Amino acid sequence: MMREGIREELRVHFNLVDKLHGVPVASLYGDSILDWEEMSSFLSTYQQLIEGHDQTVAAAYFTSWFGSVAAALQYIVTVYDAAPNLSLANLNVHLMQEMGYTRITFQLEKLEVDLAPNDSEGRSVWIEAEFNRFYSLTARPLIECLSYVSGLHVSMLWGQLPTALENYRENICEAFQHEEAVMRKLTAVEHVMQNVLTPNVFGLGKNPLCVRTRMINHPLEPSKRLAIKNVCCLQYLRQGRSYCYTCPRLGKKERANWKS
Repeated sequence: MMREGIREELRVHFNLVDKLHGVPVASLYGDSILDWEEMSSFLSTYQQLIEGHDQTVAAAYFTSWFGSVAAALQYIVTVYDAAPNLSLANLNVHLMQEMGYTRITFQLEKLEVDLAPNDSEGRSVWIEAEFNRFYSLTARPLIECLSYVSGLHVSMLWGQLPTALENYRENICEAFQHEEAVMRKLTAVEHVMQNVLTPNVFGLGKNPLCVRTRMINHPLEPSKRLAIKNVCCLQYLRQGRSYCYTCPRLGKKERANWKS
């Protein structure tokens, strides 16, 4: 039952499927994700579909989509006390054309789940090991490959993840706001991600997940607040597009002009 619940959660909420529906425009399978030529071809196709000026915007968007995979690990560990196998060897990546946009969908070869220990001390050690494994052996090689192929600095790619994670975090908090046990687990998981994982896990001088979220007023609904993106998503490098309203490169004056 738990495995089926996880399968459905991943499919519905995290764009992470075990069975592909539809025919992809392009795909990367397992270890070919790290093949420079394969990745370059994939990004070129994606760049054309989103009308990007170069591969940097395709690489940034790719990483943003990959944020759903990172968020899936955070969610499943928090809610199910389990961790799906998110190794690169178990992942496939597909470009799927939807109505009006192009989606990057991630597919698991097998839905393999590792369960957390029952005792609190063992669970803490297990959580750190799971996130260490994911960020050092899945996320880091992928991001470094994207950086090499596109020429976009790794810091700009890592910087896409906190924004994606924050968006999913809001969903978790809304769904489980009255369940104290889940919220405590979320806090513990975020502590590991932001404060326990060392910079060398990411190949950087600091942990890129440890960031401060800045908020601004919603342009259309004054009662709501919006989180400013951690780094620019490079949307302005697409044909006919400009900076997002929540782009960190915009100041108050630019946002006022954007809103008008």
